[in-house]
Amino acid sequence: MFRQKQFLILGGMLAAVIVGVVVVFYVQWGAPDPLPADAGGRLAFAARWMFVPGLALLAGIGMTANQRFLKSDAIDGERRVESKSFEINLRYNQNTLEQLALAAVAWTGLALALPVEQLGIVARMAVLFGVGRAAFWIGYLYAPWARAFGMGLTAYPSFAALAWLAWDAVR
Repeated sequence: MFRQKQFLILGGMLAAVIVGVVVVFYVQWGAPDPLPADAGGRLAFAARWMFVPGLALLAGIGMTANQRFLKSDAIDGERRVESKSFEINLRYNQNTLEQLALAAVAWTGLALALPVEQLGIVARMAVLFGVGRAAFWIGYLYAPWARAFGMGLTAYPSFAALAWLAWDAVR
């Protein structure tokens, strides 16, 4: 079974890479209109898209709060609760916070480094983030291996952006 799960995870990761590349590089949507003329406008554009990760985290925190209120073994703030979905929601929240931090750094860097006509990449990455978080959460609730596509859709664009920014900084 271990080998089968590895193949399922690999399939999810590869699908995320393909979807991410197509959306980021071949979809022409999301550029600000009018294009910002200065660094402040570029940063404001990236900051506006941070509402997507914020909403993803809000959804997880809200779900956890509801479960804490409704479950007698969770209402006192216990971390270990009998509910598997409660534990998954806590893991979703932690991972979403981690992904949000990476996205904030990546999108801010891209907003300042990309040619202004390519700023739509930040908006497309935000859409991938939102879809990725939903797929991660739903997949995780189904089976742990099924979170791979959502994880990849959320993380790989940030990883790629940070790698590009590092390369751009040293060239």
